[in-house]
Amino acid sequence: MSVGRQEQGTLPPEYSLDYPNVESGLDLAPRLSSPRVYHADAVVVGSGAGGAPVAARLRDAGLDVLLLEEGGLYRTADFVTDPLESARRMYRDAGTSLILGQPPITFAEGRCVGGSTVINGGMSWRTPGRVLQHWDRKLGLDGCDEKSMERWFEQAERILTPETQHPETIGKPLALFADAARRKGWDPVDNQRNVQRCMGLNNCAFGCPTGAKRSMLVTEIPRALAAGAQLVTNARVDRVLKRRRRVAGVAGSFVDLHGRRQGRFEVRARLVVLAAGARNTPGLLLRSRLRGPMTGRGLHVHPNAKVVGLFDQPLDSWVGTHQAHQIHRFMDEGILMAAAGVQPGILAAGIPGLGEEHGRLMARYNHMLTAGCLVEDSGQGRVRLGPDRRPLMTFKLSARDLEVLHRGVRLLAEGVFEAGAERVLLPFADLPLLESADELEKIDQRPRSPQGLELMTVHIMSSCRMAVEERHGPCDPWGRVRGIEGLVVADASVIPSPVGLNPMESIVALALRNCERWIDGYKSQGGNSAVHSS
Repeated sequence: MSVGRQEQGTLPPEYSLDYPNVESGLDLAPRLSSPRVYHADAVVVGSGAGGAPVAARLRDAGLDVLLLEEGGLYRTADFVTDPLESARRMYRDAGTSLILGQPPITFAEGRCVGGSTVINGGMSWRTPGRVLQHWDRKLGLDGCDEKSMERWFEQAERILTPETQHPETIGKPLALFADAARRKGWDPVDNQRNVQRCMGLNNCAFGCPTGAKRSMLVTEIPRALAAGAQLVTNARVDRVLKRRRRVAGVAGSFVDLHGRRQGRFEVRARLVVLAAGARNTPGLLLRSRLRGPMTGRGLHVHPNAKVVGLFDQPLDSWVGTHQAHQIHRFMDEGILMAAAGVQPGILAAGIPGLGEEHGRLMARYNHMLTAGCLVEDSGQGRVRLGPDRRPLMTFKLSARDLEVLHRGVRLLAEGVFEAGAERVLLPFADLPLLESADELEKIDQRPRSPQGLELMTVHIMSSCRMAVEERHGPCDPWGRVRGIEGLVVADASVIPSPVGLNPMESIVALALRNCERWIDGYKSQGGNSAVHSS
């Protein structure tokens, strides 16, 4: 629910946050007769988990920083419970993006100041040690081992302030699933979320109306602005500008809520930080004809499948926090599981049936428990430019991914039946329902076909990955784009391989790690040359 206006002095402190030095492209565009030109030492494209902390650190180092965001600025007091209105304002493509393939995968990401940190569930986990070991020993990325990354995770956690959920904010469905997992010996762990004073309103996907979620909107962005950084909203970057082999800035368009062009701008800067996400950062490089052999390749997507348990008793499914526990027991198999509080407006899109049949199922929303599994994928996808010059994502599940997804769905169904469900809805078009736990073998017997499999994701990564050699990634081991001086990447696209759990803290930590190197390079050149790529 939204927080109503209260007496002065009783509102959450986030309601009084100041956002100085902000210009809206919506306001600027009608007054422009020619492109608006900005000058800065550094321009940061994107204000999410990578862009916002980098903007703040660059400003701390004394650089004039301009932060560009395609979406609008929505403050804590602006957040509402209406899913359609929230999706229209704060999600790219209103939350209906697709990763094309067999099967297609629904993808959602933020398009607002603060990026996806504003509309995610707030899960904050360090990159697993086995993944860091892979980056260090197998991929040869110096400074990515556990000991070296410790300081960057600590710094990231000072921003994110992860904590576990207070018991009184945990709803009945989540508690039932956690109890069932304990009975099965799955050892659920208390979820780490970047929250303070969380009231369990479960409005996370539409923006936290109390400011409890420590998104970039209420942490690094106001800090950067208070220090003198400038933010321009409703500003979509179309291409990177360059002179010979060094960066010169960016050019783009002011856009309205629907992405329609309203005017143009240019930014002239010696350091360009791309933090537009694993879809749009490679899209920008491709549109700018900065096409290394691996640009846009190697996309990982963490495919998610869900099951929905139907109970004979009301569960008050609308009460309590978004996610309170995770099951890490099967992460070595590539499976992460959790129950989640999914709002009816979101859950309805993934419930089988049409018309009256669908209506009858959704009428039982208060009797539903939703649980999902995240798969650490071994298949790889790609980001290309579509006919409209916008980035188009494709992904192909590997045979191993299909097998792991079936294993994950089987485990979820077992857990939901153990929690007391009478029936369980599955993500298979040819096997949509189990009437009892006696039918679990039907999942094992289902042909391993991607056809009719319903998947979604909110995690994409590795499309501009860091690598020692160009044939393995377009960025060097510090996020610098090869072949052009002064161009760097600070988002999920540089992550060298899938992390197997929520990547927000990994993005922040890697951005901070790499930014220190960029600042050192800038200062060593006396400000005359930003950074050099290897």
